[in-house]
Amino acid sequence: MFTNASSGYQQASLCGCIGVAAACIGAVCDVDTAKKVIGELENWYKQAEMPMYQPENLGLKTTVAESILCADSVGKFMEAQGVAYGDPERKSRCAGVTADTTRKMVEILNELLG
Repeated sequence: MFTNASSGYQQASLCGCIGVAAACIGAVCDVDTAKKVIGELENWYKQAEMPMYQPENLGLKTTVAESILCADSVGKFMEAQGVAYGDPERKSRCAGVTADTTRKMVEILNELLG
């Protein structure tokens, strides 16, 4: 259902994990609450050092995106890590960022709705 979110919706635009999280939030919250939760998640994403979750123990460098755009977020990581877009380290980083974002989304929703 959300495979179109990969690679920043194929255009390196909005980070796919933010778009998917927004859809999930919208499925369980009214409009005003969803806007608040999505805004909080986006603000967190822009400031968080990620990836926090690194199951492959690759020692990936963490970076701060300062943006919710895929090109900015992954671009900073690729520069810091010294890798190209197709490298396995980039794929692992994006998987970790997706896990980090999902965790934070659930934390915000639990706090709000729990």
